[in-house]
Amino acid sequence: MSRDKFAAMTSLKIRQATVADVIPLSGLIRRTIRVSNFKDYDQKSIDRLCTIFEPEPVTKRIENELILLCFMGTELVGTVGLRDEYLRSMFVDPEYQGRGLGKMLVARIEEEARQRAIPEMMLHSSLTAREFYLALGYEFVEFQTYPEGPFVLMRKPLL
Repeated sequence: MSRDKFAAMTSLKIRQATVADVIPLSGLIRRTIRVSNFKDYDQKSIDRLCTIFEPEPVTKRIENELILLCFMGTELVGTVGLRDEYLRSMFVDPEYQGRGLGKMLVARIEEEARQRAIPEMMLHSSLTAREFYLALGYEFVEFQTYPEGPFVLMRKPLL
């Protein structure tokens, strides 16, 4: 790891989201969807998916799920959530992808799930992120189709 990359990774801060974080969190997620998923989803699917992450639905998620935020300095660069046994809404700003942040966020939420004695983690992966999760030990369960497009149900034993 280069010195600059190491310095950037050591300046990371992770904390739980609050309703005060709704606007930047919603923006991060929608920007990431538009930039990262355009190869695998048509514009209609991307628009529908972005609607799910408008500020109002994100507020409800913050109130009902554990959502962690990852900051590099004061910049929000990633997020991941946990609801019941589901890893939810893991996104890394496109400018910071490929630096290990996603892997770190997944490990962090899996540790939280283990502390809650959740034996198996489930997730709905975008087509774009499927290989990422396979590399982290998640197994394919089935393809599922929603109005927002196709997704991949995956699982990973934790305990």
